[in-house]
Amino acid sequence: MTIGGGAEYHGSTWRDVSNPGKGYASEQYHQNAYWLANLMTKYQITKNLSTTLNINNLFDKYYFTNIGFYSQRAYGDPRNMMLTTRWDL
Repeated sequence: MTIGGGAEYHGSTWRDVSNPGKGYASEQYHQNAYWLANLMTKYQITKNLSTTLNINNLFDKYYFTNIGFYSQRAYGDPRNMMLTTRWDL
């Protein structure tokens, strides 16, 4: 069995964006610094067959990406998992 992980640090960000829908010429989006944690575990079933589980955003951190891109912001990916099986010759 193999276990691994990773961490990503994102510093605080801000951006002045226009918001005509609210009647503001501009407003400021601000996001504090945050960490994202990822986890991976792999199990070698046989010499040729293995399975791997990857978990991204392990603690389900709520964050934004692309702040200010075309005067908008997008939510970052929530916790997600992927299970794969691999056959090596």
